[in-house]
Amino acid sequence: MDLRKFLDALPAVGGGLALLLFATHCPAEAGTISASAQKGIDVGNQAWVEGMKEAKVALISGTYATNALDCGSSGECIKGRVAIGQHLRLRLMKSGRALAASVTSKGAVQQGNFVYEWGHADATFAKGKKEADEYLTVWHRDTDGNWRIFRNMVIPAERR
Repeated sequence: MDLRKFLDALPAVGGGLALLLFATHCPAEAGTISASAQKGIDVGNQAWVEGMKEAKVALISGTYATNALDCGSSGECIKGRVAIGQHLRLRLMKSGRALAASVTSKGAVQQGNFVYEWGHADATFAKGKKEADEYLTVWHRDTDGNWRIFRNMVIPAERR
């Protein structure tokens, strides 16, 4: 867990999220999340890896809540699972499927039905094109008990 990088990145995701995280966070929960949350996050991160390698948008978009926000490094955000899926479809049409992909979770904290997870994701495409991003993801446990992405933010390179 690289807490210093996480704290340095908080201004990039907005004061509201930072306030929510620290106003509701109990120190005893630092670095600890429930087994169901860990399983849900692992399944979701693996869905991104497989979805990128197999160019299966539904695998990836299915990890998002219906009202999710997915924000890129420049601050542009896409709202809703359907729109996020459409954006991913266009992205994969341009780049093709990934030859390799991985997600490395660097840390997570839980507050009730929310988990704040941060880490690194990368993908390699044909002709040597690579994408590598640091991220902060807010996972939420839905009423059906499944963990889905509520907010996903790429941390800008200049903030890393």
